[in-house]
Amino acid sequence: MKISFIITTLGREEELTACIASIERACEYAQNPDIEILVVFQGVQDDKDAGGRQKQAVFYYIQEKGLSAARNFAIKKSTGDYLVFLDDDAGIKEDFLSVLMKSILLLNAGAFCGKIVDPVNNQFYASCFLDNKCRPLGYFDFVYFMGSAHVLKKTTIEKIGFYDQKFGAGAQYPAAEESDMFFRLKQWQEEIIYQPELIFFHRINYVTSDIKRFNYAYAVAAMLTKQIVLDGKHRLIYLFIISEVILKSFLRTLQTIFFMKSIELKNSRFRYKSVFKGSFKGVFDYIKECGRK
Repeated sequence: MKISFIITTLGREEELTACIASIERACEYAQNPDIEILVVFQGVQDDKDAGGRQKQAVFYYIQEKGLSAARNFAIKKSTGDYLVFLDDDAGIKEDFLSVLMKSILLLNAGAFCGKIVDPVNNQFYASCFLDNKCRPLGYFDFVYFMGSAHVLKKTTIEKIGFYDQKFGAGAQYPAAEESDMFFRLKQWQEEIIYQPELIFFHRINYVTSDIKRFNYAYAVAAMLTKQIVLDGKHRLIYLFIISEVILKSFLRTLQTIFFMKSIELKNSRFRYKSVFKGSFKGVFDYIKECGRK
């Protein structure tokens, strides 16, 4: 069994070096299993000098920008049976490969995801990661399946299709590429396993800008609208999810107006008004796009 790690980057050298080093430590811990590390630099005209970088990694340089485009490029280059997708500022726990390989041999699922932990504050990235039970995920569990913390079987990707290049950082809808993949996995009846012992590291931004939250909500809403349009069998599920997001962000926005002190810290991270506005725009822009076709 071979594991491919796929990392896309715009050139954050220090973070990328730390990310690759975490993979190498996990490789040593697992007694050097068969792995490869593919790093894709986006928006680069010519190859850079790769001298001095970690020996395990292979570097590629593409002119096209966009997270999904870069991942799709790397998928085609990869030779692993399972592909691990990481952000360049993320990392993995030392026992990650050992846990992953045991889980693959035992469960042979089409996809896995794990917990994301802030390595500085030792806090979970989201409340869903309080869940310590290894289990298959249903439609309403898509929040477990995050961009910098999931694993896909290569033959499964080849069956259901690559990342939708309209979604993800640098694309028309600048996020939610992993959630779109999650729902397509479900539509193809592929099993997605949440394995809480698979630990990914990623810093938490406790203060987030309005534009970042707007863009994320905009993309998620567009992604859910895509599913509503294309997957009639589960349309009510997607309608429920998007309605819940809009209603919750609306109520939280009202709370920030009338009871700001009680929610100030949470709002500095989640920016509820921006989520509300972004969600509405994402729905309507995707519908307009469909109307033009």
